[in-house]
Amino acid sequence: MELKKLFIAMMAVSTVAMTGCGSDDDDNNNSGTTTPTEEKCATVGTKSNETYTIGENALPICDLSGVISEDATLTGDFVYRLNGYVTVGNGSDEITSKAAVNSVTLTVNEGVQFRSSGRGSLIISRGSKLMANGTAANPIVMSSADFNNEGQGEWGGLVMQGYAKNNQCGEGSVAEICNVADEADTGFHGGNDDADNSGSVKYLIVAEGGFEIGPDEEVNGITLHSVGYGTTLENIMVFNNADDGIEFFGGAANVKNLILVDNGDESIDWDDGYRGNIQYALVRQGLVHKGDHGIEADNAGLSNKATPVSKPTLANVTFQQNSVGADDLFRFKLGTGGELVNIAADGYSECVRLEHPESGANTDGELTLTNVLLECDAYEGGSFLTLKDGALAENITGVPTAATTVELGNAFEVTGDAAATLDSAAALNSANASTEFFDAAGASFIGAVNPTVTAAESAWWNWAAAVLPEAFESSEAK
Repeated sequence: MELKKLFIAMMAVSTVAMTGCGSDDDDNNNSGTTTPTEEKCATVGTKSNETYTIGENALPICDLSGVISEDATLTGDFVYRLNGYVTVGNGSDEITSKAAVNSVTLTVNEGVQFRSSGRGSLIISRGSKLMANGTAANPIVMSSADFNNEGQGEWGGLVMQGYAKNNQCGEGSVAEICNVADEADTGFHGGNDDADNSGSVKYLIVAEGGFEIGPDEEVNGITLHSVGYGTTLENIMVFNNADDGIEFFGGAANVKNLILVDNGDESIDWDDGYRGNIQYALVRQGLVHKGDHGIEADNAGLSNKATPVSKPTLANVTFQQNSVGADDLFRFKLGTGGELVNIAADGYSECVRLEHPESGANTDGELTLTNVLLECDAYEGGSFLTLKDGALAENITGVPTAATTVELGNAFEVTGDAAATLDSAAALNSANASTEFFDAAGASFIGAVNPTVTAAESAWWNWAAAVLPEAFESSEAK
């Protein structure tokens, strides 16, 4: 099946002839001619000699490079190309105080398009903000510069850094500043402010990212390093990333209405004391590219018991494994906790895996599953839970003991008898001080979509289907 980018009716990159006052020979002979000055775009970029055609409009390409050190707004007059790591503000440096940080706000208007390649990534450093608020009718799209959506690892991704707590800062650290090195050499993050605000991101699609920076070191679709719950993250999609769809390194970031489709490694990954919340997430694996775990979770910072302990709350999530195959649905690694509520999983060959005796055993780091429907094969011995390296079954509660058949409808709602198996409305307990995060309606049903919604066009995720319809096409589960 050929995959097309909805917004691109055709793509044209053309070279615009540059005119000057004289020839190269004239310049070499000191004839008095001058070299044309680079033309600025969006105040912080450089207008290239190329255009990129989106729909019927041939838009000039605006190149972004290096550090953005002043407030700027990216408008729909250009297509933006990230040349290598593009960092907003200087908070990604090793710093000793917030006073040393240049706080910058990058505003991205609705409908703006990014087309990048190679190492190109957008990094929002701590102390700065990304205000990228697309709309359902006009989302922001970050993708690669080719003709289709078939690839992975063709450019980097979106990285956000903050001042929230991270257990690599040191046991019980209350320091205002902590310098934890990022994955993929994108800078430093960390502090003591779980309410930290890195901006607002709504209606954003990140596609075909995950460029390999070094051996076994790729950029995630979206990486949240010590990001606080003051940041707004809603209606976000990551598609065809070569590494994880979204990864949380510490912090307390909250995400609502999250779509993760056909990402190459884990779909959701957390580490280093992540304590945020996720509600309403649709995860599809194995459509074209083989993925790994639905969730891979860890606490290990300086030790397996390092505090704060990873313990996010995930509610109303649907996982679907399709024909290409993946690994375990849930892999809980060193020391992590977590609360999973009203979860549905369709078509997995393996279910829940505990990696370590301390997984789920830490104080305030329990692992609990409530109202879960897991369609997966039993491990050897008939269990839906596998224990590795001395892990203890009593450290996790709520793992099913019998097979469940999960069927999903056109809106990816849970259908049939399984839709009515909710024992009781579960309390949706926030994992951080942002107690008003959860939508109370989600307590009454299992999965990402309310079962009363049966038409795709009425589902909360349908805005993204208008851009990437292939990500939502039905595919027979394994």
